[in-house]
Amino acid sequence: MTKTSDYIGHRQRVRDKFLSSLGKELHDYELLEILLFAANARQDTKPLAKRLVAKFGDISGVVNADVNLLKEVEGVGDGAITAIKIIAEIINRVLKNLAKQKTVLNNWQAVLDYAYASLKDLNYEVFRVLFLDKKYQLIEDELLGIGENDYVLVSAKMIAKKALLLNSASIILMHNHPTSELKPSNADIKTTNEIINALKNLEIKILDHLIIGSSGYFSFKEEGLIG
Repeated sequence: MTKTSDYIGHRQRVRDKFLSSLGKELHDYELLEILLFAANARQDTKPLAKRLVAKFGDISGVVNADVNLLKEVEGVGDGAITAIKIIAEIINRVLKNLAKQKTVLNNWQAVLDYAYASLKDLNYEVFRVLFLDKKYQLIEDELLGIGENDYVLVSAKMIAKKALLLNSASIILMHNHPTSELKPSNADIKTTNEIINALKNLEIKILDHLIIGSSGYFSFKEEGLIG
C-alpha cells in the first residue's frame, strides 16, 4: 500500500467515525485533523493537529490562538490559518446572533457563554462592549481595545460616542485576563469609573463589567463595584 492510499484511507476512517457520532466521540486533535483536510489535501494532517493541541492545550485554544503564534507551528500555512479562523468567526457570529435574539436580562447565561467563547482562551487582553437597546437586546458587540499581555488602553469618550451613535440605552463592558487572575486591577476599576462618569449625563447605564478568565468570571455588579 502506498503512502498516498494510507492517508486517504485514514481520512475516510476519520470521516466515518465523525459521522457515526457527529464528532461527539472524537478527540480534539481528530476534529482539527478533519478541519485541516482541505488545507492539506495531499498530506496526513494528524501530526499537525496533534502539534497544535500540544502547543495550545485544546481545540478552544487552537481556534482562539493568535495568528502569529499559529504560524510558529511547523506545517501551519495560510490554508490552515484560514480554516482555523473561519471556525472562530463562525462561532463568534453564531453566539452573537443567539444573544441578539434574546433580552440580556432574561438570558444572562447566554451572555456569559458568549463572553466565555469570545475571551477565555485569548493569550492577550482585549476589551469589548455590548451595546443594548431599551429592551435590553443586543445592538452591537464592539471590540474597542487590544492590549499586550495584561494591559489594554480603552477610551471612555470613544465608548460614549459609540453608544450615542447606536442610540444605546445601556451597555455591558467585558474584557479578559490572560493570567486567569479574575480580581480587577486598579486600572480596571479606574477605567470602569471613567466610563461610568462619561455616560452618566447621557442617561446610558452600565449594567455590568465582566472580567473573563479560564477559571471563571468576575462581575463588577455582583461584587458591588457598579451601582
